[in-house]
Amino acid sequence: MMKHKSVKGFTLVEMIVVIAIICILLAILVPSITGYVNLAKRKANLANARTIYLVTMQTLTTNDEASKAFYHYKTKNNMICGYESTEEGRAVLATTKNENGDVIHSKQLKNTVKTSQEGNYVFTVVARVDGVSHEIGGTNTRNDPHKITCGYNTWSWSNSNYQPFVEALCGELDMKANVQKSTDAYNIKMPYTLRDDGGTHPVIRWLIVYRWNEPEKVEIWAGDGYKGENGPVYRAYPEKADII
Repeated sequence: MMKHKSVKGFTLVEMIVVIAIICILLAILVPSITGYVNLAKRKANLANARTIYLVTMQTLTTNDEASKAFYHYKTKNNMICGYESTEEGRAVLATTKNENGDVIHSKQLKNTVKTSQEGNYVFTVVARVDGVSHEIGGTNTRNDPHKITCGYNTWSWSNSNYQPFVEALCGELDMKANVQKSTDAYNIKMPYTLRDDGGTHPVIRWLIVYRWNEPEKVEIWAGDGYKGENGPVYRAYPEKADII
């Protein structure tokens, strides 16, 4: 007669030990992997912002009409429409909810360049474009504060007086200007979307701005597009905010 060899499997204790080892390894590896992913996103964010900045500066230095339009509000003090930033590059009053559940957004200044705190500065948004895709957008409902009402598929102006600059910028990029809610989109990556400022809206928009009292300081910002507005959140280039 043939004798059958007994096959010994894992005991329950051995299985528990293996599972425990796997859990320990995951606990060590997952944060490291997440850290590397976030680092890669931050580097990509800076690279995209730098590219936008360089094209902006090229447009301003080679096109006098575009440069004049870019600094339009600088010659009309009674028409200022700007935002306040901390020295660290964060917008004052992020798009969020107050204690009553009402939605508020980045502090918009009109007819003043006064800041709420020493060291802060005022900047004006000239142009904007959305990332290639985002979950909220494309609606026409300005009554819903949770909706991003305009999808800027290509570079657009925040005021019609900036139109010559935006058209010159788009000429440098070989693209159309002011295209909204269309499949004819400018394939630009989304800004870095992590928020730690209490904001409730996704960061989906790139903004070209300049400092009011230091117009030579052109900056690239990321925004959340609250209700179709600019919704600046943080400065991305050339002096990146402490979030990235």
